[in-house]
Amino acid sequence: MRVRRLLAGELAGAEKERVERHLAGCARCAETQREVALEAEALRREVPFPAFAAGVAERLAQRPKRSMIARWAPLAAAAGLALASGAALVLRPADTEMRSKGAATAQLFVEDARGVRELHEEAVARGAKLLLTLHPAGRKSVAAVLIEPGETSVLYSGAAVSGPLPQAFEWTGQGAATILIVFANQPLDAAKLHGAQDAPRGSDVVEVKLHR
Repeated sequence: MRVRRLLAGELAGAEKERVERHLAGCARCAETQREVALEAEALRREVPFPAFAAGVAERLAQRPKRSMIARWAPLAAAAGLALASGAALVLRPADTEMRSKGAATAQLFVEDARGVRELHEEAVARGAKLLLTLHPAGRKSVAAVLIEPGETSVLYSGAAVSGPLPQAFEWTGQGAATILIVFANQPLDAAKLHGAQDAPRGSDVVEVKLHR
C-alpha cells in the first residue's frame, strides 16, 4: 500500500524518502511497482475515460465517509482496489480545492500519464484530459465555465445532467484558473458568468481551482 501511495504522489518528506530507499533495495516492492504500472495501463486501454469517471462517482456516492487515507486513495493506480475504497461525495474546503456553496456538488476527474483519478490539489499536467461529473441535487439547469485571466470559456450550458458531462476537455493555460459551476432552477446564460458574484440569487455554486 505504501508503494501505491508513493506512486500516487501521496507521500512527502521523510516518509517519501524512506519508501524510495526501501523500494530501491526490495525486489518484492519493485514487483508491486511494476504491477501498479501494468494495472494503470490496462485500465487506460480497456475503460473509456467518461465511463470510468461515471463508475467511480457512482461508487463514491454509495459509500460513507472513510479515513483520510481512504478518501485520498488513487483511483487509477490502485485499479480495482481503489474502486472499492470510498470517498465522501460532498467535498469540503478543508479536503480539496473544490468549494461548494449549496446542496449541488461536482467532481473533477483527470486522465494523464499516472492514469485516471479524481483531481484534488495537485497540479494539472500538460495534455491531461479533464472531465466534470455533476450531482445537481434536483437543480434543473447548470452552466460550467473556465475562468482565466482576461478570458472565460464555456465548458457546458444546459440541462443539469447527473453524472459526467458529455465531453472531456484540456486546459492549455498557464498559472492558475477556476472552473465555475452554477446550478439553478432557471435557464442560465453561461456567457455572463465571469465569477461567483454573477450567479443568480439562490443558485448553488461550485468553484474548482486549477494550477500548473
